[in-house]
Amino acid sequence: MRKLPVSALIAGFCLLLSACGFQPLYGGRAAEVLDNVTVSVSGDERLSYLTETALLERVGVSRGEAGTLSIRLRTAQQPLGRSTDGQATRVALNIRANYQLSGATPVRGRVTERVVFETPREPYALIAARTNAERRAADAVADAIVRDILATLHQRGSARTRPEAVPDFTDEPEEGDEPW
Repeated sequence: MRKLPVSALIAGFCLLLSACGFQPLYGGRAAEVLDNVTVSVSGDERLSYLTETALLERVGVSRGEAGTLSIRLRTAQQPLGRSTDGQATRVALNIRANYQLSGATPVRGRVTERVVFETPREPYALIAARTNAERRAADAVADAIVRDILATLHQRGSARTRPEAVPDFTDEPEEGDEPW
């Protein structure tokens, strides 16, 4: 039996998906809007830097002025568990990001993310745990913002392509139709 190369299998799979009308949510015209966007993040300095870096990894560095994606971060820590001496053993890092995409297709919205991490007693371990939580939070916020913007733009695009007239469906069969 002869094996097919992986590229042939992938090409066949793509042809199969395109034949059924599949359209990826994160591609197409909606994704092109984020191609040349300048990213600006304000809020907690470290988390803003991490979030901006994560967004640039997802949308790329701006090659032109197609618009600006402005994000304002607000963070809060919430202790979730306490030891017998009153020290927090688990902390939730809550992030709320208000974003606004300006340009030809303006979008605004809000996403919230929560990252929970353990708080070890050793100082260096605590710093490492907090740093890891901030990185995970920045990635989660960046993913949520991109997902939210693309879903909104995709929804707007599909709303424009819907038919104006709604077909009239009646319960009575037409001539020649078999009854249920």
